[in-house]
Amino acid sequence: MAGVRILGSSKVRARLDDSLPPSSSTHLSFFDVWWLSLQPMKIVLLYPDAAISPASFDSFKSSLSLILPRFYLLAGDLTYQPTTGEVTIVCSDESGVTVTEAESDLDIRCLAGEPKHDMDSFFKLVPDVAHEELPVPILSVQFTRFTCGGVAVGIALHHVAMDGMGTCKFIDSWAKTCSDGSVPSGINLLHDRALIKYPNMDGLKNETLMDVAPNLPKIIPYPAPDPDRKQLFQRSFTLDATTIQVLKQRAMQEKGATQNSSPPTTFEVLAAHIWISIARAMGITSENNKPTFLFSFLDGRPFLPPPMSSAYTGNCLFNFAVASSGSRLMAADGFGRTCECISETVYTTKDVIKRGNKVNLGSLDGIKVSIAGSNRLGVYGADFGWGKPSWMLHASLHNDGEVVIVAGKEKGTVQITVKLNYEAMEEFVNVFSKGLYVTSKI
Repeated sequence: MAGVRILGSSKVRARLDDSLPPSSSTHLSFFDVWWLSLQPMKIVLLYPDAAISPASFDSFKSSLSLILPRFYLLAGDLTYQPTTGEVTIVCSDESGVTVTEAESDLDIRCLAGEPKHDMDSFFKLVPDVAHEELPVPILSVQFTRFTCGGVAVGIALHHVAMDGMGTCKFIDSWAKTCSDGSVPSGINLLHDRALIKYPNMDGLKNETLMDVAPNLPKIIPYPAPDPDRKQLFQRSFTLDATTIQVLKQRAMQEKGATQNSSPPTTFEVLAAHIWISIARAMGITSENNKPTFLFSFLDGRPFLPPPMSSAYTGNCLFNFAVASSGSRLMAADGFGRTCECISETVYTTKDVIKRGNKVNLGSLDGIKVSIAGSNRLGVYGADFGWGKPSWMLHASLHNDGEVVIVAGKEKGTVQITVKLNYEAMEEFVNVFSKGLYVTSKI
């Protein structure tokens, strides 16, 4: 066996009930098409202590068929409609999710305990679903037993179907179904794209569709294959609640905040610290004063005119960018001011959404840091009946300077995963770790 051996694959279809509509074609919203050319989100959950029996895989598949009616779009295919030029998610009685069964002689405990990720091994634990032409499946999963004990669950899910909030709901609901043998009660979900409203949404949708996929049904996967990408390294860091609180106190001191000032959010202090650390690692100083930008996303559901229910599983993300420079980031009060700048940009973006305007980032030239995810979202509670995962990895980071933030395994913790080139990563580890414990310089 060379790492991972595929034993077989089969298609799991949703068990029909009244919650699953008959053959249907769901139109994408403006918020969905932006993700059309991106490669699927890839998540790997590791369970090194799981006691796996032959019945475990059967339960894994049967629970998927039970939960799919509640998340019926995941059983569909992303399909081009030549008569209308639309891209839709097509579901039918024949729709389903391909489940791959595999076994591995890799050391699962080593994979779960090493902060520097062995990406070649992790990629073998998640389905390879790269496509350059529609139709493509929305969801594929892989169940990998380890000869040394334990199991990995690999999930490849196309972002057009749902954002991080919807994805976490699906994984949590599926795990509970597998553990309990029945679908949890009280699952409240909305999939209908007609429910989401935004000014000129059809025009924005067509404009975006032409930008990201001008030659349908062919799509150019983003990011495109790049031989230099093998020189990128990925590491994860976990911060506890105490460390995060120290960062918040430092930000308040550097901002000269009063008792009536609003404290910075967890996202703001983490984003500021990550941004400054990556900028330092990439050679930005107060002397060379290079421009740099932070990109991230804001959940628009509460701010839409009118607001959208949190039960909506489709995409509703607005991107925003924060501009800075070496002299500002590296100043004595740079951390506090960077937190303040991020906060002001988030506030402005919320106001733009409420007024129904388009978020326009313009042309940005400089070192870029991109942060996805949320410290409020995570899947460490996903117990399929084998216990909770000891490690969760995002295998969807592709570019230098990409970061994902998720809720950590322990209450109040946050897991941060960073992708950087080798030289920058070595410096980042040093700068990031030391920066957690510095006191205010003013």
